[in-house]
Amino acid sequence: MSARGAKAPDSPRAARTVLAAIADDAAAAGVLSAAGAIATLYSATVEAVHVGEASPALATKARGAGVPVRTVPGRPIEALTQVAADERVVAVVIGANGSAAGSGRADHTAMALFTSLEKPIAVVPANAPVAHPIRSMLVPLDGTAASAAALQEIVALASDAEVQIVVAHVHQERSLPAFSDQLAHEVRAWSDEFIARHCPSASQVTLESRVGEPHEHLLDILRRSGCDLVALGWSQDLAGGRAAVVRGMLAESPVPVLLTPVHSDSVFALAAAATAAGAADIPPA
Repeated sequence: MSARGAKAPDSPRAARTVLAAIADDAAAAGVLSAAGAIATLYSATVEAVHVGEASPALATKARGAGVPVRTVPGRPIEALTQVAADERVVAVVIGANGSAAGSGRADHTAMALFTSLEKPIAVVPANAPVAHPIRSMLVPLDGTAASAAALQEIVALASDAEVQIVVAHVHQERSLPAFSDQLAHEVRAWSDEFIARHCPSASQVTLESRVGEPHEHLLDILRRSGCDLVALGWSQDLAGGRAAVVRGMLAESPVPVLLTPVHSDSVFALAAAATAAGAADIPPA
């Protein structure tokens, strides 16, 4: 559909790491599995980290997944933040709270990490599939440059890995675009323009649009599409009831949710990529 966005700089595989934060509980297998799948997108290796005392059982579980595990002392939030700050770490994977009880809600440690750490963090629900590669990814976009810019890298990486991308956009009734009597043609044209503007690096991509409440519709799209991963860009602000979509996805998504912080420089990069994509799609005179 359009030209690819800029790829992440090439670097040795060992230089890029996805950090799997694990504890000696039922969530560890899912976190290790999700970390492996996400690391494939980033062309990275996986390293597990456990905060607390050494656990032979946990070390055995990590070795079974082919992942080295490092045990570090200290409080979970401070210790994980310090380890994740390493420039080689490109993403962090953490389990949601209540894994043994079946709750999908993120706990205090997860919430503190993804509101402060300026790196992508995937939250893995308790009953997420184990040993399941990422074949499709849901990318909810609210139509702002900021949310799209945050996801530019992961969308480009997923496209390079031939992952099917399902872009989801939910219109508020008051912001519906005005269409004439040529409805089918105009909806298709609007959809193509939306993808070119907000997701220029995507190749295998479809757009699902709805009207109404974003949280409810996005969960419905996720269940119907059967995507293996949800990627959300966000401002890392949960104050005053903000980030309702993020909260809803963390509470109810059956698959891992990858939260990527918005950076101002990414907005400019997205604008450049969208301009290049638009130019590439214009046939020569």
